[in-house]
Amino acid sequence: MESSELARRARWAYEKGRLVRALPLGGYGGVLVLCAVTLRSGVGPGTLALGAAFTALLVAYGWRGGVLGRAVVPGVLGGVMPLLVPPLVVAFGHVCASGCRSFCLLACVGGGLLAGLLITRASSEVPVGERGRFVLAASVLATLCGALTCVLYGLSGVIGLMTGLVLASAPGLVLRRA
Repeated sequence: MESSELARRARWAYEKGRLVRALPLGGYGGVLVLCAVTLRSGVGPGTLALGAAFTALLVAYGWRGGVLGRAVVPGVLGGVMPLLVPPLVVAFGHVCASGCRSFCLLACVGGGLLAGLLITRASSEVPVGERGRFVLAASVLATLCGALTCVLYGLSGVIGLMTGLVLASAPGLVLRRA
């Protein structure tokens, strides 16, 4: 066997092992999508697409490792906050009728703020040169996870979630570089 063929096989085995190790992260994504469907009492438009993208990114980040792999836990934990805020608002008796989207939008922004604070806090453990990638990767996961229920309020709910994330994480990145 040639050394190039041996190197190719070794690389394939290595990558296959990394992927197999990352596949359980997809199960966590599936559980969170199931939670979102249960909390929303059904599947809304876009929930399955968001859930598939979220789950695929979890596996991809786990497979790639490095900064992306380190962003998985803070991204998911950050995303669980906005995932739970809208159903909690409804559980406490608030009904989002046609004229009352402002409170629900603020709930999504608040969930995004909490997620951004958690991600920014976690970024302090990452080397300065990699913080931007870390925050971006974790924020994408948090946005997709939180959007599973914030999409209940339409695109404005997702934009509110992203606004909260940016407001909470951007100052932390700027101050840490100074």
